[in-house]
Amino acid sequence: MNKLTFSVIIPTYNRAELLGSALRSLVAQTYKNFEVIVCDDGSVDHTKEVVESFKNDLNIKYIWEENWGGPARPRNNGIKAASSEWICFLDDDDWWYSNKLSYINNYLDKADIIHHDLDRFDAKGKKVRKLKGRQLERPVFIDLITRGNALCTSSVVVKRELLEKVNLFDEDRNLIALEDFDTWLKISRVTEKFLYINKSLGAYWISGTNISQPAEDYYNRINYLYQKYFPLLSRTERFQAEAFMSYLLGRIKQKLRFKKQAIELFKISIHSNDLKIKLKSFLMLVLLKLY
Repeated sequence: MNKLTFSVIIPTYNRAELLGSALRSLVAQTYKNFEVIVCDDGSVDHTKEVVESFKNDLNIKYIWEENWGGPARPRNNGIKAASSEWICFLDDDDWWYSNKLSYINNYLDKADIIHHDLDRFDAKGKKVRKLKGRQLERPVFIDLITRGNALCTSSVVVKRELLEKVNLFDEDRNLIALEDFDTWLKISRVTEKFLYINKSLGAYWISGTNISQPAEDYYNRINYLYQKYFPLLSRTERFQAEAFMSYLLGRIKQKLRFKKQAIELFKISIHSNDLKIKLKSFLMLVLLKLY
C-alpha cells in the first residue's frame, strides 16, 4: 500500500449534519491517497453515526473526548494520530472542491505550508464573495503581525514536522478563536516557505455561529495575542503591529457600538504604513464622526 500523502483533520462539536457535507466533499476528491481524522470535542448528537456512515468510502478515524471548548485540543489530537507527512485542516462547516488535494499535490515540493482562497457562502447557500488570502512578504512573521492573518484554516496544508516543532496549537484558553493565527505566527518563526495559491479550492460557510464573532472576550483575546509577540519586535515593527491591532480592536468596538473607544483606536490605526489599513481607518473615523 502506498504511503499516505495527506491527513485531513476535522475538529467538530454537535454539528453532525454539517459534518456530513464536509465528509461528502472528501469522498468526491479526485486524489485519493489520504486519511481523515474526525476529532470530536464531546458531541452529544449523532456525530459518531455520521462518521461511521462514511467508513466504506473514506479511510476515516474517529476520536472522541470530553468537551474542551475550542478547536485547539481536537486538532492536536488529530495531529498526534496522523500518519502522513502533510496535515490538512478542514472545519466541520466548510467543504472542499473535488480538485483540492489533486491541485495541492503539485506544489508539495515548493513549500512547507500552503494556503489558498475559499468561496464564501451565506446561511442561505448563496455565494457572496471570496475569502482571500495573500502572498506573504518576507519576513513572513512581520507581514503577518503587521498586516494580519492571511491563512484561512480550512485552506491550510502544512508539514506535520513543522507543527511538532512549534508544539502544535497552543491550548491556552485566552487564544480560543485565535489559536490558528498564533500557530501560523509560530511557524513563520522557523520557516519562510509559505506558498499562497490564488485560487478557490473550497468553500467557507458563514453560519453565524463562528467562535470568532465580535465580542468583548474576542477583543481581549486579540490584545492577549499581540502582547505575546510584541517583545519580539523592533520599535518600528511594534509601532506598525500596534497600529494594525488597533484597527482590529476598533472594528470590534464599532460593532459593539462603543463609539468613543472605536474612534480612539482608529486614530492609532490610521498611522499604519499599510495603505489599506490607513484608508479603512480614515473611512471608519469619517463614518463614526458623521453618525
